[in-house]
Amino acid sequence: MNTLRAGAAVADITPPIGGLMDGYGGRFEGSKGVHDPLMARVVVLEADDTRVAIVSCDLLGMHREITARVRERAKAHGIGPEGVVVAATHDHAGPHGLRGGMFSRLDEELAAALVEKVSGAITEAASALRPASLCVRKAYLDTVSMNRRDPEWPIDPIIRLALLDGEEGPIATILNFACHATVLSGENLVLSGEFPGAASRLLLEQTGAPCVYLNGACGNVNPVWVKQDFDSVERVGQVIGGQALRMTGEMRTLVPGQRAHNIRWDEFPERAVPGRVVEPRLRAVREEIEIPLRPFGTDEEYAAQSAKLEAIASGLPEGSAERREVMARLTRVQSERWAAVWARQRGETSQRAEVQALSLGDGLALLALPGEFFVETGEAIRRAVSNPHSVAQGPSPEQDGVSDLFLACYANDYIGYVVPPEAYEQGGYEPGVTFCPPEAEAVIVDISLRLLGNVVRRG
Repeated sequence: MNTLRAGAAVADITPPIGGLMDGYGGRFEGSKGVHDPLMARVVVLEADDTRVAIVSCDLLGMHREITARVRERAKAHGIGPEGVVVAATHDHAGPHGLRGGMFSRLDEELAAALVEKVSGAITEAASALRPASLCVRKAYLDTVSMNRRDPEWPIDPIIRLALLDGEEGPIATILNFACHATVLSGENLVLSGEFPGAASRLLLEQTGAPCVYLNGACGNVNPVWVKQDFDSVERVGQVIGGQALRMTGEMRTLVPGQRAHNIRWDEFPERAVPGRVVEPRLRAVREEIEIPLRPFGTDEEYAAQSAKLEAIASGLPEGSAERREVMARLTRVQSERWAAVWARQRGETSQRAEVQALSLGDGLALLALPGEFFVETGEAIRRAVSNPHSVAQGPSPEQDGVSDLFLACYANDYIGYVVPPEAYEQGGYEPGVTFCPPEAEAVIVDISLRLLGNVVRRG
């Protein structure tokens, strides 16, 4: 078995109070305080002379310029650009000016400070490398999220956790769960890491090890709440973090094994727990592509469509299937009208996107995507890569399937929503506000499968 070494660190990335906040349109006042600090959490892994760094920040999205600068600094620690993931938790209670893509309005002062702090955390983690075992486990969690397009449509109810355990205790955990960080509404003007921050904080407090929180394919998944307040933020964070804490405690027994004294037989039988020990195998690849912008109509066309749909909706009973269908179309038209204005202002014809794949070990991989993807897209990728023949150019005895795929959306850049083709006809916010054409999803899925095939191939 390859020797694995791991190190982890955290850095406070809370911006100054008073700056604009990101995540909701119509929020024009600056932040008025800090409920809990925003953090960057880093884990560095080393095996067989290869190093990778996984970074998660309490931010809405990531700008590719920030990623590029962090990658440049990471070279000093023997980590190539293809081995650095810089992800955001999709926090809607963080600062404006650090998200990329068509929404790019890079705040150079905030960006410089973020790069400095994240790079410092990578330095600290790389300096703290020590022997580690890598364990992974999945658990079911369906009580804190709901499909926001239709309550009967799917969510991803699986929490995925990787534990890096050392001789003196946990070194880090990597937590992957798919849900929008939107317990708080746009009325909130206080900086917070939202529930990903609360979950990560709980794990750090209880294990002493940083928790790198990766948000998954949650473009159509929202959290559930009693009120949109910090009590609900903490509750959701405690449910997710509590489940992860339980999994951490159980996985810590995988390497030594755990036993009980059978006093009837005077024997010490072993008690197995879910999860598995992973043989480390670090590989990383990335690829950049250009995605053309979707075609938009004129403002006059959108205004006429909106007026027509509003008139139809006003004559239909609240909650009826007919009104819901009209409202879905209206929401798409209104959102698309806004996106069209933004696209005309930018004057661009395409977006650059990066897809990145990392193999962490036997059957364990990480896929980093630069935007908001639906649950269905994430599950399609997972189903495909679980079959070794799906991630190769044909059957190969040297090709591994991926039994545990961590999906990090909002990573390395931000291109907005990438939705399945059928969503455009279904209507709603996401297919309205996207800048991507319907074929973009298939293009990115195909690249993802190819890159995952490259990193999990033996030899």
